[in-house]
Amino acid sequence: MSRGGWAVAGHGVGWVLAVAVLLLGLAAALASRVGKAPHLARDSNAAARTGRPRRAGAVAFAALGWILVFATATATLAPMSRETIAGTAIGAPPELVPAGQPTTSAKPPAPDPMASLKPGDCVEVPIERARDAAGAPTWKAGTPEPSDCAAVDANYRVLQIGPDPCTDPLYTLDSAPKDKSGKARYHLCLTFDWRAGVCYDTTAMDAPSKVDCATRGEHIVQATAVLAPATSGASCPRDGRGAVWVIWRKLELTVCFRGGDNPGT
Repeated sequence: MSRGGWAVAGHGVGWVLAVAVLLLGLAAALASRVGKAPHLARDSNAAARTGRPRRAGAVAFAALGWILVFATATATLAPMSRETIAGTAIGAPPELVPAGQPTTSAKPPAPDPMASLKPGDCVEVPIERARDAAGAPTWKAGTPEPSDCAAVDANYRVLQIGPDPCTDPLYTLDSAPKDKSGKARYHLCLTFDWRAGVCYDTTAMDAPSKVDCATRGEHIVQATAVLAPATSGASCPRDGRGAVWVIWRKLELTVCFRGGDNPGT
């Protein structure tokens, strides 16, 4: 369309330019005859009458010719793309990405199930055998995972969770996962999940475990009460065999057991 438009425009300009040249030629011819008229005329009055129309015609032809010349030059130099063509804009294909919008194939980090826990929820903490700096046997806590409080593997429960360090005196574990800068993302404050009516294997009293109450063994006990804060077993329930309890003074915790079970020995 544009190439054809330039061809048509060029053809029209040529005709206009030809007319302009013709008019300028006529003006020049009339002007030259005006200059010769006084010698050919028989008297001065006749010369004057003959010269005035020719001079006016020469001026008119010259003016019109120059107007056409200037118009042709303007049309030639002016851009030829002023025509408006009707149509419908075509959008970018969907696979193209606008400039300034870089994409990345990196997957967002998976949500942390521990971050959504709240006080009272239970977790499973694997307890592994280890040795301390002096080489004595000890226990090492593994990575906690959410668990149903009714499950025997749910050995700890949440006391606090948040950006601040643990403050509840009952906590025994502080799980604090770090971000890339090494700062703790949150503090998960845990305590062992002692519950009345639940049975425990207290072979290792510092690392007990929940068991089915049908389990037989010298150190299998059933909790009858959990007192906190308390550092005395005076309030523990008693039966015909009396009462047994264990006190953790630092935790301000007392756990009562069925009488005669002799836990931890």
